[in-house]
Amino acid sequence: MEKIGLFPLNIVVFPDSSVPLHIFEPRYKELVNTALEGHRDFGINLVDSARLYQTGCTVEVSEISRRYPDGRLDVVVTGKRRYTLRSLREGEESYYVGIVDYFGDDDADESVDASLRAECITLYNELVEIVYPGAAEEYVLDIVSTVTASFVIAQKAGLDILRKQELLEIRSETRRLEILQDYIERLLPDLREKRRLQDVVMSDGYIPNHRK
Repeated sequence: MEKIGLFPLNIVVFPDSSVPLHIFEPRYKELVNTALEGHRDFGINLVDSARLYQTGCTVEVSEISRRYPDGRLDVVVTGKRRYTLRSLREGEESYYVGIVDYFGDDDADESVDASLRAECITLYNELVEIVYPGAAEEYVLDIVSTVTASFVIAQKAGLDILRKQELLEIRSETRRLEILQDYIERLLPDLREKRRLQDVVMSDGYIPNHRK
C-alpha cells in the first residue's frame, strides 16, 4: 500500500492518456505544486452524483501550459498506474490523501487474442476517421503498437463517464476489448449512414444561391 494525494474529479483517466486540467482551488494548487516539487504522482478518482469511486489512476504532470499571477495553473497530466482506494484521510494536508493498492491486469499481454485486438483497432480507426475528419491521424491506432489498445480506444470512442469507469476497473485487456468491439459495432452503422448523407449533400453539384 502507498499514501498519495488525491484529486477527485468528474473525469476518468486511463494509463497513458493525457488530460488538460485548470487548477484553481487553493488545496489543489498546493497538491499540484507539491507533486511538481517532489516529482511525485497524485491520484484522480471519479466523482459522480456525489459518489467517490474507489478505482482511480495516478497521474504525473507532463506539461505546465500556463502559470497565472494568482497561482492558478493550466497543466496536462498523463495517466500511469491504476489503484484501489483503501482509505481516505482528511486533515493531514489541505487536500485529500488516500491509501491505495496498485493493480494491473490478470491476463498477460501474450494471452490477449491478437485477432480480437486487431479487429477492435480496425473498428476504432474507422470510427475516428468518421468522427474526426481532417484530424483522424492524431487518434488512429497502429495495429502493431505496444500500448494497451483498450485504454487508447476508450479515450475517444464516445463512451459515457460510467462506462469509462467500468473499463478502468476491469482487470482483463481481453474483456475490455470485447466490450469495446461490441460497442463500436453497434455505433458504426449510424455513423456510416450519417457520413454517407453528408457526402451526398457535399457533392450534389449545386452552388449557393445568394439572390434575395
